[in-house]
Amino acid sequence: MSSLSKSKKSAAKKHILFLNYYFPPMGGGGVQRITKYLKYFDYNKFDVSVITVKPSFFYTTDDTLNTEIPDQVQVIRSGSLDPFRLIYLFKRLGKGQAQTAGTSSNESSSFLRKVAMSIFVPDSRLLWLPFALLAIWRLNRRKAVDVVIASMPPFTTGLIGACAKIFKRMPLVLDYRDAWNDNPYMPKIGKIHAYLSRRMEKFCVRRADAFIFVNPALASYYKRSFPEISNSPNTVVRNGFDEADFERLPTVTSSTSRNRTMEIGVMGTVYSHGNRPLSLLQTINRWSKEDPSLMERLGVTFLGKWAPEFQELIERRGLTEFVRFLPYLPHEAALQRAAEFDVLALAIEGDRPGSSAVTPGRIYEYLKLRKPILAMCPTDSDLADLVRNCKAGEVVDYGDREGIREVLTTWLDNRSALRSDYCDGSLSAFSRRQLTKDLISFLEGMDD
Repeated sequence: MSSLSKSKKSAAKKHILFLNYYFPPMGGGGVQRITKYLKYFDYNKFDVSVITVKPSFFYTTDDTLNTEIPDQVQVIRSGSLDPFRLIYLFKRLGKGQAQTAGTSSNESSSFLRKVAMSIFVPDSRLLWLPFALLAIWRLNRRKAVDVVIASMPPFTTGLIGACAKIFKRMPLVLDYRDAWNDNPYMPKIGKIHAYLSRRMEKFCVRRADAFIFVNPALASYYKRSFPEISNSPNTVVRNGFDEADFERLPTVTSSTSRNRTMEIGVMGTVYSHGNRPLSLLQTINRWSKEDPSLMERLGVTFLGKWAPEFQELIERRGLTEFVRFLPYLPHEAALQRAAEFDVLALAIEGDRPGSSAVTPGRIYEYLKLRKPILAMCPTDSDLADLVRNCKAGEVVDYGDREGIREVLTTWLDNRSALRSDYCDGSLSAFSRRQLTKDLISFLEGMDD
């Protein structure tokens, strides 16, 4: 590839630049992909820099993730004028308080996301672009960048990478954690916004030198949508789990010894649509009306963040009797709590475009926890295949309430054998250390 050959430098180490808006001390799943790469990267072969934003408003904060960034990594934090950040800063200034990082659930609000998307294309981070480009220019002057890896979402990150490619001819790798368009997590947008967003993505794809996708289904989707991708270096690097995060977890991991209730855990962020486990809650609610004793035997605990609309919907429908909400915890503490769940659940609403190509990052830690998993999702999806292939639990179509009830009935009647029935598959391919090796091999192969 001509652009890659031109970028070869005489220096012994290549300079890799990660563009990533979501970065510690922000918490959440989108932060961990790049954080764990950095933790296990080969610094004998590469110099590594990260351009991100200055801490201010975050929808979750996890200072413990900062400790995983090696000293060899140069982290450059730029300003940004994205609306959520500005609102937070203005509130802090109005109160006369120091501008330190904050936490809020509002960013997962459907209303605020729709407002932001109606104004900004491709997303609300668009006004990070000039600050990030200036940071890239300054960094490249000090030490020439050999490869830029733009991790998306937000998809403004890809736009930043494409602009840097135009001005500085830096080889660009687009790292797709989710689909830019046809993304089931995003609110519905108008035709003009959709048209402009697709044009922007095409602009970025045509300027990229290589592509990384978070699962095979997403890779297939993009190769159908942009056939030229097949002629460029491309690979799949999944999300995963970090073995070190599980070293201090208790070996006995069940609430069975504490009480009779089988606790179903739902971890991570639940949006206003796209991944709400409503069918699970509706199934339990209807079932409890037939059998009131069910409330003593079964409960659902949400651990993480959730859209205000989701919690309000549960309250309006009277589904709170068997539901608990636990706020976001630092990563290790969250895993400690998750180790107490009897089973784990997650959902992908199958009636939205792109749902079959979504693999939530939390699934890999679900797998490592070695708990039975109830996956409510399209049965032909990557998530469904992953759960089946790992023999990790049961897959039920999102809207199949009878199927959900059948699985839960079997589990309630056979609790003592749950762990022996599942979770015996090999998970070594999903370790963060191995996945980082896979990424490095791909980057090294780009020059071949």
